[in-house]
Amino acid sequence: MSLPPVMLHLEVTRPPRRSVRLWLPLFLLWPLALMLGVLALPVAAVVDLVRLLCGRRDHHYAMLLVRLSALCCETRGLVIQIDKRNETVNLTVH
Repeated sequence: MSLPPVMLHLEVTRPPRRSVRLWLPLFLLWPLALMLGVLALPVAAVVDLVRLLCGRRDHHYAMLLVRLSALCCETRGLVIQIDKRNETVNLTVH
């Protein structure tokens, strides 16, 4: 099982200026996301059931919510580095 990301480290460097470093605590957002997910999952399940009874089987919204939460958990360890001529941006998800 993957754990959700805890921190996001953002660093922007411009040579004539000071670099900007931000540590954003993502663990503060997870209780809110959990509450929204708990509220949205039954609604999505009911919508899926109604669409199934109407004969449409093309969308599965409950599975979409489950896979979105798995996708968010898999972003842990993500590193993005952008180097331009006069600017560098580093983004790391811990």
